[in-house]
Amino acid sequence: MDAPSVTPPLAVDPALLPDDPTVLKQLIAQLLAEIQKRDGRVEQLEHQMTLLLRRLYGIKSEKVDPRQGILFDEPAAEEAAPAANEPADNDEPEDESGEQAESASRPTRPGAHGRRRLPDSLVRVEKIHDLTDAEKEALGGAEQLKLIGREVTEQLEWTPSSLFVIQHVQLTYARREQLPESGPRPEEKNVITAAKPPQVIPGGLPGPGLVAQVIVSKNCDHIPWNRLERIFARHGLEISRQTTCGWSLAAAELLRPLYELMTAEVLASLVLHVDDTPVDLRDAFNKLKRQTYFWTYVGDEQHPLTVFDFTMDHSRDGPSKFLGSFRGYLQADAANLYDRLYTESGRGIVEVACWMHARRKFFEARDKERLRAETAIAWIARLYAVEKVLRGRCAGEWRELPFAERYARVAAERQAKSRPLLADFQTWLEAEAPRVLPKNPVREGFDYALRHWTALCRYTEHGALDIDNGEAERALRGIALGRKNWLFCASERGGRAAAIHFSFVASCRRHDLDPFTYLRDVFTRLPLLGADASPEQLRELLPDRWRPIAGS
Repeated sequence: MDAPSVTPPLAVDPALLPDDPTVLKQLIAQLLAEIQKRDGRVEQLEHQMTLLLRRLYGIKSEKVDPRQGILFDEPAAEEAAPAANEPADNDEPEDESGEQAESASRPTRPGAHGRRRLPDSLVRVEKIHDLTDAEKEALGGAEQLKLIGREVTEQLEWTPSSLFVIQHVQLTYARREQLPESGPRPEEKNVITAAKPPQVIPGGLPGPGLVAQVIVSKNCDHIPWNRLERIFARHGLEISRQTTCGWSLAAAELLRPLYELMTAEVLASLVLHVDDTPVDLRDAFNKLKRQTYFWTYVGDEQHPLTVFDFTMDHSRDGPSKFLGSFRGYLQADAANLYDRLYTESGRGIVEVACWMHARRKFFEARDKERLRAETAIAWIARLYAVEKVLRGRCAGEWRELPFAERYARVAAERQAKSRPLLADFQTWLEAEAPRVLPKNPVREGFDYALRHWTALCRYTEHGALDIDNGEAERALRGIALGRKNWLFCASERGGRAAAIHFSFVASCRRHDLDPFTYLRDVFTRLPLLGADASPEQLRELLPDRWRPIAGS
């Protein structure tokens, strides 16, 4: 087998080169510029390849070396070390002394292990274990034994969920005696049947609990319709995926008045977190195949609800239409589609950028320009260290303060501590950026930070703002997990119904509610209110106000 041919390098005859030194210098300069351009392109492609391999096979965490603080002086290193060692969105709150607050559910002794106490809310079934008759007889008989105590240990057990049938029996009555012939005659009804309460799906088979289970299975536990079909089959009932899909669509229509009220509540926020994620749409009926998007809108502390929207494309028309009445701070990534929202006259929307995105640029460039990337990450870690202390105080000593007073204290701390850090960081970025090649990945981090510097620093202006857009990114995690299971939306109507269901599941999670318990109760009470329900009646069913009926 012949060896593969190798193209020989291009040979240049020195005799063909010009003798004029000026021309030679110009030629060398052009060659060096071309080599520099080529090296930058190669570096960029290598960086993109590294990111793709890391995305496929590497870890996703952005944890960094805690020793990066030594890039600064000793006090700054001590301040930055805690934040550098943990992702900002997973930090535990601290008290004033800087000690990490311990969760009540964790062992308080360092290194302690053991079972946690089982919740009192669980049903307990008592099983008595007594001596056998033979053992009692060996001890002289039962009459010689006196019970002096009980040793109780607890064991968790599981009973599989099951389907059951509710028989609605409507009693029918017939009147024995006829009404008198004289006097006023009301409408005569000799046979009367008791009315059945309105149901979650009028004339449909499922009860409130079954509809709630279908929605939670798909939109919270990420179980696609075909797997749910097999689960029902194991319980002895054939329920097709088309049927459960129809139930989901009908439930979304029932929830729509509540969803619209939730949307109005979220848009009344002073601060709104926004992000989006793609999802494939495969509409076999209309022969449509394209990429669509779910958008999340996370309300602020005074409007603690999370709402999702569904759009058929990634254009700016989606958020522009949804945010029609919103006035306040919008925290999002630096996508161009948001730019018009900030610049339109009379819109009243103020841009707040995300330091998590800025940090990610430097984190992904560490393989190419380690020192500069690590230095930038260390600067950002110092900013997060300030936020960690403030979160601890807001969860502790400042927790009971009125919103305005707490926000004022947070803003004052940021002005005193974060603003000087930002000024020094900006000086360093402006000095180092020109020394890095334009195509170098770390240069992208420099350019991103400097281009959006005003929006990145805006979080220091108001105590209700966050340093990053982690709230919105965390709200999208459920869709990212579910997308790997149910793969796509089957229609535009299905996508919009899913957005409604995601809104209630995410808002329940935000308030530590069991979404099944919440939805089952809402599907029981909402039909009773009917189409004429007042906004105040509906508002009592929102996840941030909902309370279960006693005994339900």
